[in-house]
Amino acid sequence: MRPNNEEQTEVSQKRRRVMLSALGVMATTSIAGGLTLRGTSAAQSSPAYIGCARQSDGMFAVMAMNDSGEVCYTSPLPSRGHGLVVDPLTRLGFVFARRPGAFVQVLSIETGQTISTYLSDTNRYFYGHGDVLGNTLFTTEGVKGTSEGIIGVYHIHPDGVLKKEREIAGFGIGPHEIKVVNETTLAVAVGGIRTDNRTATNLDSMSPSLVLIDIPSGRIVEKHQLADHQLSIRHLAVSPNQDVVIAQQYKGDPDHIAPLLAIRRNNGDFTALKAGTEHWTRFQQYIGSVACTGSQVIATSPRGNCFGIWDIETGELQAISSLMDASGASAQREGFAISAGTGRVVIQEPRKSITFQTSEVTWDNHWVML
Repeated sequence: MRPNNEEQTEVSQKRRRVMLSALGVMATTSIAGGLTLRGTSAAQSSPAYIGCARQSDGMFAVMAMNDSGEVCYTSPLPSRGHGLVVDPLTRLGFVFARRPGAFVQVLSIETGQTISTYLSDTNRYFYGHGDVLGNTLFTTEGVKGTSEGIIGVYHIHPDGVLKKEREIAGFGIGPHEIKVVNETTLAVAVGGIRTDNRTATNLDSMSPSLVLIDIPSGRIVEKHQLADHQLSIRHLAVSPNQDVVIAQQYKGDPDHIAPLLAIRRNNGDFTALKAGTEHWTRFQQYIGSVACTGSQVIATSPRGNCFGIWDIETGELQAISSLMDASGASAQREGFAISAGTGRVVIQEPRKSITFQTSEVTWDNHWVML
């Protein structure tokens, strides 16, 4: 899904209607807790993709889809969701409210059943992202009134209940995505923007950065800033080789074209990914989601209605393709998948050509390959 009106990127309702599956409309069956299963075969099959979505009635939910493009379940959310992360060991999913968000919802990714819901502290709000390491959940949060960045550190109890253990602060304002790089290091995309609700109030003085934080101590071990201070660093991806890719949204002159992706390699080098001005123009100053395979970087632009693929070793653009309302990007060591607010899905399986599917889901900004 595209950003809201103040970012001037809202898609018309007509273009964001749910697109019906090529297999036809499936019957729905409601079960306890508001969960909805779609059709017998879909309900019994394993989810392959999971993401936040908008339902046809305008309400918000987490939806899972199988390899055939069928919806396995719909799990309601109290309000619009944004990012989500999956723990591969416990098979729990953690869904984060869109900023300034008030909840983290924990669910079973196999069934969609809600396990628990954590509400934000009185003076905090969630920025929409988090990551998991063992039985610990890390979230990006803000202090109400100042947008001071906070990393919430939560213990995940065996029953799926979250308990905040500590906070890490002092690294900047307006953090967005956070990723575990390894067992001792967190990468944080610090957007640098102070906001009043969702209205930016410091674009002339904003100071974004990529920050690497030592988990045990909470100490900043590296900080990288771009030459243009109005390139807000928003999204992150970590490659299997522990390279950290950062994705930007440009908040300066609407006519200025700037590189929107950079990489901090595992040897410490920090450089921009390469593309011609005509290619960056296609992205309309906005990267919505980014992911890494072992050899490629995939980035989407809902504003530019496109996605691009870069060679991770050379940093060179390999391809750019049109995709209306291109939204979530997710990847594994081999293969990636992209969702769109129109219901279109782009899938690159290992050693196979890119394929396109049509799902019946109005996908939101982010999703995950299972």
